[in-house]
Amino acid sequence: MIEKIDSYQKFKMPFGHHTLVGDLLTNDTEAHALVLHGAGEQGRVRVRFLREYLFENGISSCAFDFIGHGETGGDIKQTSLYERTRQACSIIDAQNLKQPLNIVAASMGAYTAVSLLKHYDVDRMICLVPAMYSAAAYRVPFGNGFTEIIREPESWFRSDAWELLSGYTGRLFVVEGEKDGVIPVGVIEKICESAVSAKELKRYTVSGAPHFVFTYLRKENPSALGALMGQIVDMLSR
Repeated sequence: MIEKIDSYQKFKMPFGHHTLVGDLLTNDTEAHALVLHGAGEQGRVRVRFLREYLFENGISSCAFDFIGHGETGGDIKQTSLYERTRQACSIIDAQNLKQPLNIVAASMGAYTAVSLLKHYDVDRMICLVPAMYSAAAYRVPFGNGFTEIIREPESWFRSDAWELLSGYTGRLFVVEGEKDGVIPVGVIEKICESAVSAKELKRYTVSGAPHFVFTYLRKENPSALGALMGQIVDMLSR
């Protein structure tokens, strides 16, 4: 059981008409990994358990709430995947995160992680139940046409992520839920097929798990959760 941790260092950063809210979980001023949450309204709270496990194993992290989520707030319908990339870049630069970057990203956050390959060197990238999107959806506001684009059959196949991943030379760890009803298995397969230049590629399937793999494992199979977390720690530590 992870004990309550008091090493969170909260920060706020202006971004346009918003203020991005996040924190460092570290004993000093440096974070070893950037953790990007998915599309849930709770924001970085969803990755708190993961971050605290990493911290207990010597890996500090930085996380923030994208606009429309958590403490940052705002209207998610007025933002986009492009804006999420810009927000992540602003946090990386403002917090002076050490490069090459280590990124842990969940669901929609994984697409942002791949998009960051346009701007930064990344050494390790851990994608948890990763979503990838059509390039046509990148700049479209979530509340003004985005959903229609991504609901087109196999729209993800036309993602710009595949070209970005083909040039990625770091380590990649992809985690999928066996019974994920949100992310098509074709997305996972395409990620792995595209990462032809990766120094290391691991694909881990969580047996019986839906999209929320950590919630499922904490309730149904704590020993399997420990095994998965151990692999994540190993990837970030090497």
